[in-house]
Amino acid sequence: MIAAYEYNFITGASELLGLVENKYRLYILHKPIEYEVRFDTGILHVRTEAGFEFDGRSGPAIIDWFAPNLGSLDEKVAWHMHDALGYGQSLSFANTNYALKYFLRDIVGYSKFKSELIRKAVSLSSDWYGIPMPNDRWFVNVDKVYTGWYEI
Repeated sequence: MIAAYEYNFITGASELLGLVENKYRLYILHKPIEYEVRFDTGILHVRTEAGFEFDGRSGPAIIDWFAPNLGSLDEKVAWHMHDALGYGQSLSFANTNYALKYFLRDIVGYSKFKSELIRKAVSLSSDWYGIPMPNDRWFVNVDKVYTGWYEI
């Protein structure tokens, strides 16, 4: 995977569009979100059910000047995709982070430097990656995520 080309909503664009940043940096989606992202090597299918929770762009508020917690619709899709991939595990940890990098670079329009820096930051720890355990904050998402990767 070295490039992202486009994404197409199946449902839920208005749900992501309507999100407003809050001080808790926690967003509970009240409707299903479903879309496909086309990369150079395959198509990623993402679906989250109503009740899916995510934190927008992870990390402290102090870096919001660099990459917003929510941002544009494209940025919201990037953060949502990355979290869903972490729980859905259709891609490896490394490829999940590369998918974020290429989405940010090619679709959102971040520079090569900025998208690579974000990839490196999310790659520092794999604690967030994997199926959440019952005592994990994100356990609420266990039955609310479907991701699929289709090679082309």
